[in-house]
Amino acid sequence: MSYRHPIRLTFLMVLCVLLLMVTAPVAAGRAPEGRGAWWDVIPEEENPSSQYDSILYSEIAPKLREIEVNSNRVQVEVIGQSAGGRDLYLATVSAPEAMGRLGQYQAIRKMMLTDPEKAQEMIDRFGDFKVPVFINGSIHGTEYPGVDAAIRLIETLAFDDSEEVQMILENVILLVNVVQNPDGRVMGTRSNANGFDINRDFITQSQPESQATVRIMTEWNPMVVLDLHGFVNPMLIEPCTPPHNPNYEYDLYIRWALAQAEAMESELLANTGFAAQIPYRDFALGWDDWPPTYTPMYGMYHGAYGHTLETPYRDERGVDAHYWAVWGALKFAAENREAMVHDQIEIFRRGFLGLLQQPIPPELLPEFPQYEELIIQEFPTAYVIPRGEPWQTSEHQVARLVEFLLFNDVQVEQAVRPFTVDGVEYPAGSYVVWLTQPKRGLANTILDEGLDLSYIPDLFFYSPPSVWSQPFLWGVYRAEVAGPLAVTTVEIGKADAPRGSIEGNRAGAYAYYPSSITAIQATNALLVRGETLYRAHDAFADRGRDFRPGAIIVPGNPALANELANGYALDVVALDGVPDGAVALREQRIAAAVDNGGLFLLRRLGFEYDVVTRGDLNGGFDLSGYDVFINNGVHLGRLNPTGDAAVLDFFAAGGDYIGLGDWGADLAAQAGLLSFSTDYSDGNSIVRIDYAIGDGLSAGFQPEGYAFMNDSAYFFDLEDGVTVAATINDSAEFLVSGFWPGWQESGAAGLPVVIHNAEGEQDTALIGFDATFRAHPEDSFRLVANAIYAGID
Repeated sequence: MSYRHPIRLTFLMVLCVLLLMVTAPVAAGRAPEGRGAWWDVIPEEENPSSQYDSILYSEIAPKLREIEVNSNRVQVEVIGQSAGGRDLYLATVSAPEAMGRLGQYQAIRKMMLTDPEKAQEMIDRFGDFKVPVFINGSIHGTEYPGVDAAIRLIETLAFDDSEEVQMILENVILLVNVVQNPDGRVMGTRSNANGFDINRDFITQSQPESQATVRIMTEWNPMVVLDLHGFVNPMLIEPCTPPHNPNYEYDLYIRWALAQAEAMESELLANTGFAAQIPYRDFALGWDDWPPTYTPMYGMYHGAYGHTLETPYRDERGVDAHYWAVWGALKFAAENREAMVHDQIEIFRRGFLGLLQQPIPPELLPEFPQYEELIIQEFPTAYVIPRGEPWQTSEHQVARLVEFLLFNDVQVEQAVRPFTVDGVEYPAGSYVVWLTQPKRGLANTILDEGLDLSYIPDLFFYSPPSVWSQPFLWGVYRAEVAGPLAVTTVEIGKADAPRGSIEGNRAGAYAYYPSSITAIQATNALLVRGETLYRAHDAFADRGRDFRPGAIIVPGNPALANELANGYALDVVALDGVPDGAVALREQRIAAAVDNGGLFLLRRLGFEYDVVTRGDLNGGFDLSGYDVFINNGVHLGRLNPTGDAAVLDFFAAGGDYIGLGDWGADLAAQAGLLSFSTDYSDGNSIVRIDYAIGDGLSAGFQPEGYAFMNDSAYFFDLEDGVTVAATINDSAEFLVSGFWPGWQESGAAGLPVVIHNAEGEQDTALIGFDATFRAHPEDSFRLVANAIYAGID
């Protein structure tokens, strides 16, 4: 039995609050501090559509301001900035009488989470409410029509007085993220200024654009989410094919998502003559909703009926198609809002009460019911995230995970006193995430290890990954509790801040390990500031304690030790002095031919770098001024003779190399930097990793960890001079989850996956797995930092 004390508002209490609430309208026109008015946008060189006269990004804000000033149905606010610093605009559109009561409508939406049964009763009893519909405009910058269609929709609802418009305004609060990717629209790129596809970021939320959208999702819990894309002909309107993610309440979703898609299809055909295709209805496989990386799929965890819309044309016809498909969705939502929102709340009620998922009703099953058995999810009782040793390597990562859960509207509680699970005692203050909560699907998506799907023949994912896991890939231990859990917990609103320490006194030096991203950031910040730091390349003993290679050493400077302990919350140990053989650290000159996840890694850890592309190398780029070349994007087979020479000359001069993934390993083999043989994983998966404690590259890691394999390399036939820093776990259960067909027969168990040379002027380190994938597997980031530091002589 579990004992919980969540704060619950009764129906009468909530109703009284709503009746007494005086909510001012959103402050339209307020600009971010230190900036001018949001509608005063300085024009810049842009790359508009070549197919039609698309609105420029610099024209969007003045246009929205003009609409806002002249219509009492529209309010506009800036909800954040893009990676490139450009404003993100949210237009809220509804009947004039609703605009002053937006806070009340949000409070009603929140009641769906605090007391879903009462919320259902309220809807059945009163029926006087408006439902939020969220439209995301052109998350891919070169899919221009979505933004233009969104603005046309806002204008129509702002000024038109037709019966259809009035019906929509009376029933809907339209939330329009007008231009989700302003960087891409300006630059003419699919990605943002950081090079990220934002529509692959919603389970990681590394980018400011996805973070801003998540805030709107959690504030409003929109009933419908429409994400405007291109280009598929005939127009594609989701819902999707199998496999369906098992953390959705898919039976409730598909009941309305399919009908709404067909309403969009009908409206599109009636007004444009364009046909549409609906993957769930029309395809066997090929357009799945498995990964929660997409905007609509992420919205489904907040109860939304989510749809990606792929317009068929790049010109004005593409704008028309988006406009009329969305118009069909708005009409459908307005006409069916009461029953639709009732089922949306049922999603939350099931989670709140711990009810079982239900299969898709037979009448809603398509002709191609592949893999429907994956839909039913058995949720655990709870997840426990214990505090401190021996469970956690880094309290910083624990706090980051808890804050991530809270940011995503997942309820997190803390144990009031110590408790025991399966014979293990966890301390008071340990975090508990109960799976009897409204958004259990999202909680489980974040904290679960995932499923092994490798046994399913012919399984196809439109866009991997097939697996993700914040605890496993962010370096946080959590325990899954399947049975009864007797523990008193209290709900929290923020994570406990990590606390550092200084052990010992009267020190000649201090030591700390790179056991967290924060430790790497602190090290680099001090180096940039000009402070003297050392790295112990070898093991050493001091004051009766043994220290492993890779420890960072601070000469006897109490002020720096206090800054590390109190400013960065690191655990610092006093030493008698700097150990023999320690090497002075310095800022490295880094040339990076890596993917955008790799660049994100370097930025986040605080390394300075220059981007080097294949074109740069082929054009004669000179690497001689750099200390280390980090690579997962080029190999000699793809460079011209000039590029080959640039790379080989760098190595011949003693330049260090860090190779990431399969391409990084291939270049090392081609250049003869290390002698080894290579095999490769298939698909993508999470695997167990054993670190060689005592090797400098594994400094700060526990003996056992996890890695993300994405068509990744592992090694064998190592010759003398090659050292192993990590291997795939040597067991029949090395794969945790994901899609790697034939992994049991691969022979990968026990094989090296991180190797380097032990001696020589030229240092090479190869990390075979995908340490940078879309910035998600951040526990692996520290391996790259260790490899950079290890090359300093």
